[in-house]
Amino acid sequence: MASPLQREAWERLCAIPAGQRTDAVCRAVCRMYEQESLAETVRRIIREELHSVEMISAKEKFEQPQAGDVDDSVLGFLRSLQEGDDIVKAVEKR
Repeated sequence: MASPLQREAWERLCAIPAGQRTDAVCRAVCRMYEQESLAETVRRIIREELHSVEMISAKEKFEQPQAGDVDDSVLGFLRSLQEGDDIVKAVEKR
């Protein structure tokens, strides 16, 4: 009875009517193992789900593209327009 946990457990056990204490202790032990098993199952499921999640930091999510950041498809489109202008100029020169 040196630790506060032991004293608290003893007080709770004494509050249970005589003749029901063994059953109460058995239920408490079984619940503890059920809760530990449930907690481990939840942890395993969360780990499995997080394994397939791609994390993006808040900074990356809200960061605006800089002036020099242009997608390759946009560059390709701009090049095709420029090439089209070259063709028009060549036809006009004739």
